[in-house]
Amino acid sequence: MIFVVEVPHVGDAHAWFAFDARDLLSKVVVDDALQSWEVHDTTTARELLAMVGQVPDSPQARGAFPGICRLADEYGLDTVLFRADYLLERGCYQPQAVTVEAACEAALKSRVTPEPQEGALKDVRMYWSEEQAVLALEGQDPFLALQGNWRAAHALREQLLSLDVLAEN
Repeated sequence: MIFVVEVPHVGDAHAWFAFDARDLLSKVVVDDALQSWEVHDTTTARELLAMVGQVPDSPQARGAFPGICRLADEYGLDTVLFRADYLLERGCYQPQAVTVEAACEAALKSRVTPEPQEGALKDVRMYWSEEQAVLALEGQDPFLALQGNWRAAHALREQLLSLDVLAEN
């Protein structure tokens, strides 16, 4: 499981969990300005051309969608391409792998602002396993020990208790 602790500028910290990377993505995009496929996507140049009804290597495709054709020319029609708008340039596809986890973490971190704004967070913490979350509570994450962050620690503890990761003492 993956655990997320969000600390808003106004209000109490809260924690939530995702079963795996796909579940994390589905939960991250609920409150995001971007679509799921903008936060993280994998595709090929062939699939992109098919989505817009174009035949690869046709003059019509080259004229109407030069960017997709450049991807096909550079990487091949069937090379898996990754999109993660919070990590890469908006709308950029690349052959270097981007994990769902990294894309979601970047999306969540984009919500952190130094000044209070509508929907903005003061901080966010992610723990990639039950073990990491428990160790964070036991002092491994200095963030939770900072003055004023007891609410974040409490929110994580409550989440772990509700999922029977921790036992009530």
